[in-house]
Amino acid sequence: MQRKIIINNKEYTMPKMGIDDYMEYLDLSEKMDGRSRYTREDIEAMVLFVCKAYGDQFTAEELKDKEKGLDAAGIIMEFQFIDVGIGEELTKRMEQMQKNFQNGK
Repeated sequence: MQRKIIINNKEYTMPKMGIDDYMEYLDLSEKMDGRSRYTREDIEAMVLFVCKAYGDQFTAEELKDKEKGLDAAGIIMEFQFIDVGIGEELTKRMEQMQKNFQNGK
């Protein structure tokens, strides 16, 4: 998963996510599922987790900065794309396994 984000005119790449961080993401995501609207606490948790997912290369304040960070929709999307990125990586690895199997490797 090679997600990238631009904060304060600088591009950051998300490092490899460990299983503990992903399980924390799942816990947060599960708490938010099914709500018709996010709460303040949900958004704060998303901000903190996005920072953590990017290895704390930027602060929550930098991420939330309305001029150089992400807007509300951007923060929500970035949080949700964590799961999309994991899914894309899984698909890529499965395709490689299938290709290797077909080639007898």
